[in-house]
Amino acid sequence: MASRTWQAELEAIRAEIARLREGRHASSEAAAESGGVFSDQFADLNRMVQQLLADAEETVAEHPVATVAGALALGIVIGRLTAR
Repeated sequence: MASRTWQAELEAIRAEIARLREGRHASSEAAAESGGVFSDQFADLNRMVQQLLADAEETVAEHPVATVAGALALGIVIGRLTAR
């Protein structure tokens, strides 16, 4: 049963990443058409974000338990820091 939960969670993450990618593509196309001063910088930022999301997706897929354990540990640390 835990395996199904992980699989469902991974599928949800993949769907969210796909949705974000579609939104980024539309945003980058609109910026390129406007011919603004920042279009080159926006395109570079867009490529960096795409690479970051692809790397994150790959890491989560390769090490799902370690990713969740790390997120849990980080949440505990942040919770203790903010509780003071």
